[in-house]
Amino acid sequence: MAVVIPDRSASDVTGEADGTYDILILDGTYKQSLTSARSLGLAGLRVAVGESVPHYHPDRGAASWRSRHCARAVALPDYNADQAAYVETIVSFVRDHQVRVVLPTGDANIVMLAPHRKRFTDLGCTLAVVSDTAFEIANDKVRTLEVADKLGIAYPKSIPVTDAQDLPAVAAEFGYPFVLKPTISWTGEVKDRVSPIEVVNETEAVAATTRYLATGCEVLAQQWVPGRREGVTLLLADDEVLGLCGAVAHRTVPPLGGVSVMRESIAVPEDILDASINLAKTIGLDGPCEVEWRRDADGRPLLMEVNARLAGTLENANRSGVDFPLLVWQWATKQPIQPVLTYRTGVRTRWLSGELQWLRANISQPGRPDTMSASRAVWAFLWEFVRTRHYDYLDHSDLWPALGELLPLGMIPKKRSHKS
Repeated sequence: MAVVIPDRSASDVTGEADGTYDILILDGTYKQSLTSARSLGLAGLRVAVGESVPHYHPDRGAASWRSRHCARAVALPDYNADQAAYVETIVSFVRDHQVRVVLPTGDANIVMLAPHRKRFTDLGCTLAVVSDTAFEIANDKVRTLEVADKLGIAYPKSIPVTDAQDLPAVAAEFGYPFVLKPTISWTGEVKDRVSPIEVVNETEAVAATTRYLATGCEVLAQQWVPGRREGVTLLLADDEVLGLCGAVAHRTVPPLGGVSVMRESIAVPEDILDASINLAKTIGLDGPCEVEWRRDADGRPLLMEVNARLAGTLENANRSGVDFPLLVWQWATKQPIQPVLTYRTGVRTRWLSGELQWLRANISQPGRPDTMSASRAVWAFLWEFVRTRHYDYLDHSDLWPALGELLPLGMIPKKRSHKS
């Protein structure tokens, strides 16, 4: 028997015309947006969640829309086709519904909306992102590494790549495999965030470089680092740390690095704690951020990047006792904040459909960096069912997002599209 997900009518999805909302959370397909909607809904806030038309599935919608904590689902225009219409729709929604805070959780929305910060302020609304200057540095890997250099923070050996002709020199310096990274993750030329990739030969290196340059960004080649991935999520305000949580990403998709699919809360190691805070403060980050590290073969931490927003590991922090969405709400609305600097360690959270993608990558692409044999991958995947209690999307009091994420499309009725 097919499981039926409620088909919200126009009045349910779009809300009453004169309804007001405390917060509009954007990037409704992202895991951290769902976590934020649940956190703030449980805090008693009226939450609207928006997403751009091409980014949610026409049958599934956005996962956050299915949450009982989403008071209104807002289908927004395609920002790749018309950024101006996208921004105007958000501004109009804020004005018409007296929204107090707009919270983007993805780089693209921050890039698009930051230049309009004053328009939101004039409407009595706060755009809950870091300052423009700080974001420009954090969003550019070259500029971030320049700050790290001045602070004496180590990072992988790096070489700028301006075109494919630079690749032989990179290969001579690093050997294969090495990593190619876009210097910024979103330029507006493609609809999705652009992620780093490992290359194992010249053909792959040329193809990746050509693809990155076509998005309008610069390219950075880095020596591949094989150790474990650690991250520090912070909330800073007026140079004070008000929220803190550490995590290790045991597995990611793609396997080299990207979205964490299996992570665990840890006490932040001393050799990255002070460096993370110092780097964030020097950049000028006031608000939420995550500083990512990876250890080399000798166990030395090397800086990977800084995400000047709520990160994909947000569910792990919340399950560990650090409610970053609530802290961000308090920060954005200038309320007193009680710092949360201690939390439970050893809390494991898992994104199951992401783990399936990780498993598929290990089986289909054996021998690549950060992969393991098919037998080890299958064992790791199955063993996790024994020791992991918490899953992204899954909340026993709010099941529809998890069902929408995991059930086959044929078991989910098609939803009508509702535009704000």
